[in-house]
Amino acid sequence: MNLIKYKDFQLKFTPTFMQLEIFHEGHYGVEDYKECLRLKLDVYGDKKIGIVVRRINAEDRYSFDPMLLLSGNKSIEKHANWVVLVSDKFNDKLNLKFVQIFTSLYCLSFADYNDALAFINSGSLPVL
Repeated sequence: MNLIKYKDFQLKFTPTFMQLEIFHEGHYGVEDYKECLRLKLDVYGDKKIGIVVRRINAEDRYSFDPMLLLSGNKSIEKHANWVVLVSDKFNDKLNLKFVQIFTSLYCLSFADYNDALAFINSGSLPVL
C-alpha cells in the first residue's frame, strides 16, 4: 500500500481503493478534494475505484467540508464506485449521510477496519 502524507490528512493507495485518513485537528475541504482527485487520476487513471474513509483514533477531532460534495459530486460519481466509512463516531456517520444525499454512490459504514476490509475483499461491493 502506497502512502502520501499531507498536513491535515494522508492517502493510502491499494489496487481497488483509495483510503483517506484525516489527522487530529485537520480539515478536509474543497482544495484537498481537488488534490486527491488529481492523485487519483495519476494513480488509477479513469478507472472507477472505491473510497475508504478511516478514523484512526477515536479521540481525534477534525472536520470535513460537505460543500465539496456540491461542487464535486459529478466528479466523485465519475471516479468512484462506493464509499466505506470505518468509524463509530456520529459526526463521521453524518458526513457519510451527506455523501448519500448529494451523490448516487453506494455507501456503507463499519466500526471495525478488519470487518470493512473483509467485506471489500469479498467482492460484494458494486462495480459500476
